[in-house]
Amino acid sequence: MTSAHVGVAIVAGLVWIAPCVTRGVEAQTIDLKAAEAAITRADEAFCQAVTDRRPDHFLAFVADDATFSGGAPQQLRGRDAVAKAWAPYFAKGGPTLVWKPVSAKVLVGGDLGYTVVTYTRHAIGSDGKAVTGHGNYLVDQVKVPKSTAV
Repeated sequence: MTSAHVGVAIVAGLVWIAPCVTRGVEAQTIDLKAAEAAITRADEAFCQAVTDRRPDHFLAFVADDATFSGGAPQQLRGRDAVAKAWAPYFAKGGPTLVWKPVSAKVLVGGDLGYTVVTYTRHAIGSDGKAVTGHGNYLVDQVKVPKSTAV
């Protein structure tokens, strides 16, 4: 994966595992602050999976139909494509990528949200020199009922 893959806004189908209660047509009150805290924790765990070089944990957060770098020429679609493109981050001596959520928002329905993160990426360039990149990107998150979570 090149630095361009990260330098563009990454829109990921990150799976946010949370309880989902259906009560017919009764109105539900959504605690948006709690939901925003939950997606922040999910994004932090997502990052930790990369930091720990644990592809199995990383992919547990990636939806089957995920899109990374949506709309960009290097757009990735699907968990398998993401796994292949991100494999270098899990290889010993591979590039590192660390991010931190700086804000989180959840829509009124409580089942869709996003985090905005800052990231730092360290890699070795084609010339053998260290390359460091910094930036921001957006991670879309969709709530999945516990009974259907991966």
